[in-house]
Amino acid sequence: TDVFYTQMTVRETLMFAAQLRLPSSMPLSAKRERVDELLRKLSLLKVADTIVGDVRRRGISGGERKRLSIGCELLGSPSLLFLDEPTSGLDAYQAERVMESLKLLAAEGCTVVAVIHQPRSSIFGMLDDLLLLSEGRTVYSGPAAAAAARFKALGFPCPKEVAPAEHVVDCVSVDYSGAEARADSLERASRLARAA
Repeated sequence: TDVFYTQMTVRETLMFAAQLRLPSSMPLSAKRERVDELLRKLSLLKVADTIVGDVRRRGISGGERKRLSIGCELLGSPSLLFLDEPTSGLDAYQAERVMESLKLLAAEGCTVVAVIHQPRSSIFGMLDDLLLLSEGRTVYSGPAAAAAARFKALGFPCPKEVAPAEHVVDCVSVDYSGAEARADSLERASRLARAA
């Protein structure tokens, strides 16, 4: 988890990080411009002067906190960003806002690699490329939009009432509810891994 000074505002938090992470030779005005740019890019302008807060004193939302964390990492304009569960603990709306921010970064040339365990359909639709693992083995690697069609070609069509995102995750998941269910799901994952 990220550790922020809870009584600092979002803008103060980014400025503090800018002072620590950006070169000392960089003028303060340039650091302020970089902070303002990130506030706009991550849709944090409306909460720029709101404290981060904690359990005792209300501050920004969980999604805003995630975007603030991403903003602190983006100060140095990295070309590659690794994120582990950037949507965990967020409601559906906030998770989507975080992913929209990441999609914007990717469109601007930053390579974004994110681990997401249970993406809802709208988030799955934002993914360019997808790597699905099961029990440590690659079972799919390619365009996210082509995953369901690939699974259908391998004999695992997506039921009409199930979203493609849920279907591909279900196909690679191991069912531990019983010995037979476990064996069946491991065999399915093995078939997909052999075809990957």
